[in-house]
Formats: sequence, structure tokens, C-alpha cells
Amino acid sequence: MPIGKLDSELCSLRGRRILYLTFDGVLDPLGQSQVLSYLYGLCDRGFSYLLISLEREHNLANADAVTKTEELLRRHAIEWIRLPYRIGGPKAVLRNIREIARCARRLILTRGVGLVHARAYVPAFIAWYLQLRCGTSYLFDTRGYWIDEKAAEGQWFTRPSVYAGAKWLERRLFQSAVAIVTLTRVMADDLRTGILRNKQQIPIAVIPTCADFDRFSPDSRSPSTVPTELRLRLEGKLVVGMMGAINASYCVREGLVLFRMLRERRADAHLLCVTHQVALARALIRGAGISEDDCTITQSSYQDMPDWMRLMDWGLLLLNETFAKRGSMPTKLAEMMACGVRPVQYGCNQEVADKVHEAGSGIVLTDLSLSTLARCAERIAITPLLSDVVRRARDASRSWFGIESGINKYESLLSQIANL
Repeated sequence: MPIGKLDSELCSLRGRRILYLTFDGVLDPLGQSQVLSYLYGLCDRGFSYLLISLEREHNLANADAVTKTEELLRRHAIEWIRLPYRIGGPKAVLRNIREIARCARRLILTRGVGLVHARAYVPAFIAWYLQLRCGTSYLFDTRGYWIDEKAAEGQWFTRPSVYAGAKWLERRLFQSAVAIVTLTRVMADDLRTGILRNKQQIPIAVIPTCADFDRFSPDSRSPSTVPTELRLRLEGKLVVGMMGAINASYCVREGLVLFRMLRERRADAHLLCVTHQVALARALIRGAGISEDDCTITQSSYQDMPDWMRLMDWGLLLLNETFAKRGSMPTKLAEMMACGVRPVQYGCNQEVADKVHEAGSGIVLTDLSLSTLARCAERIAITPLLSDVVRRARDASRSWFGIESGINKYESLLSQIANL
């Protein structure tokens, strides 16, 4: 069993508070889609949550967004404690940890908390500390191999001694949890055969990043938020989408080469890039030799993303593949499937490729050589855009990537914890 006694009243979780800790702000798109969507569903099923989140300064300054989020949380009886996310190196990180830990400990001692739900590694470290101090068990919602991701990016854990110490702590966090959530079966299998091989009683649930298939859908019941002139510009085009952050995880340059090859084969091919890094995207696209007439670069709020995705025929999902990526599942894959966008996938891990194969609407690349990109461009150019193929892919994906599936799995895991 985990360090510290299991709360004797955990078996009545629906009558007690679950304390949710996240460094991802719920005023950000990620927090709205991958935190609040699940909590709303679980609260509707009788669970009660206290939520502590770290919020970026520019989001806290948006009074309308704060008020709307407060109202939504209030409707679901979720009490929200928002703390400012401080930046500025190790001291700021330690201050963030200290303030969440202090706030969480006070709530555990005064508000009848039966379980701590820790989203990702640093909240899990705080939850482990609280377990040692207060005896409250925690659910470790991993979100991937964070330590290895940072090391691969050349951050934090680059020195061998620091990396070894972090991996020792990682082992303790997993072995002390009352239950674990991973995004992939690959990572769950890693844990069962490695870190948890002597602690098989700790349940593991595989819950991928899910999407609301009612909101991210090929059809909309409300008017599009995309400006009319842009919709007219894309009308009749073969639209290839490039969405989200531009960072080291994605093979952006290879994706642009692929589009350029497609444009050579299809005069109607058009690149739609939706990102907040507009200047960087423009520079990369220009550097790839793509004409401004053949692309549209814009940015969007999370609320409006379904409208932009409905304009896309194909979506680029080319990622690097490292050990750390064994625990990753890109959110945009679920959103593509929900909106009827055909993914062009490479990397991340085999499970991502398997899901694209299973859906049957996308293309899986085995490498990013020029010859492979050329063959992919040819395939996209000649593939008919059949609505029934997209519909079957969407239906096949919903049972795994639909938000209702994720909520069901969280509910099942919480019930399993209660019976331990």
C-alpha cells in the first residue's frame, strides 16, 4: 500500500471532497479541455471537487474570462482557488510549490478531503508530501514522462546526478500513489513491468487526451466565428491544417516540405496555420519556399478552434519520437478525429500510429525522408475526400477519444479506489 494510511472514509468519495491540483491554468485552453471538461462530467455524477490551479498573470487580468469560469465552476459546485503562476527560475518554482502545498494542506485539514488528484509530476510531489504530513492518499495523473521530456529538451535534469535523483523521486511518486492514470497503454505497460512490478495492487487507468465530440464536430449548429472573407478564400481548396504551438516536439520543417510537395501536385492545395506564434510561423513558411498566396496564418481562441478545424481536410501531426514520448498522446489527434480532419501522422509513439491506422482515414509515415514525404504528397493529392470514410473514422475513434469515454474511465477508477 502507499506510504501513509488510506483514508478510512475514501470508500464514500461521492460524499467527500476530492482536491484537484494543477499547474496548468484552467483559464488556458489546455486547462479548459483537459481539466474542466472531466471535472464537470464527474461532478454531474455525484463527485465533489476543490480545485487549486496556477494561473498566468495575463489570464487573471482578463476579468470577463475569470468571471465566466467562476460561474461555470459554481454551476457544478466546484470551489476554485486560483493562485498566480510565478515565473523567474528555481526560486519562482519553489514558491509556486510552497504556496500550493500550504493552501492544499489547509484544505485537507479543514474541508474533509478524501483524496488528492494530482495532475502531472510537480503536483504529485506536493501530494506525496501531503500524504506524509496528513495521511491523505493521492491519484497520480501522470500526463507522460515529464522528467525525461525535460531532459530531452536540455532542461532541468541534464546533469547525471540530478537526473538520477529525479528518477529516484519519480519511483517513489508512482509507488506511493493509490492509483495512476497514464495517457498510453505503452507507459502503463512500462510501469507494470518496471517501477510497479512489486506493487501490482496499484491500479492503472489508461485515459488518453479526449475531445468533446459534440463541440468538435464536422457540422455546427451555430454560425461560424471564422471571418467571411477567410472562409471564401478557402472555399474549394484542399486545405492542410497546421495547428497549435511550434516547438521542438513537432517536425514543423518536414511538414512544410510535405505541403510544398503537395502544392506542386495540386494547384488548389492551401496551408491553414492556426497558432499564436504567427511571426515564427510566417518566417518558417517563407523559409520553406511557400508563397503567401498558398497559405493563411492566423490565431484563434480555444472556443473558436472547432470552426477553424471544420475548414481543414488534412492535418499535420508530425512529432519527434523519444523515450519520453512513450507516455504522450497529442490532444489535437482527438480533436482532428472529432472534426473529421484526416491526420498525417509520424512519430510520438506506436500507440498514436495505431490509433490513426484503426480510424482508417489518415496516413501514417514510417520516416520523414524526402522520398517518403513525396509519396505522401502524391497520396494526399489523389485521395478522394469521401464523407463516409470520415464518418466511420469519427465513429471508430469516439469510443476511445470521446470526452464521455474519459469521464467513464475516471469514474470507474475512483470507484475502484474506494473499494481498496
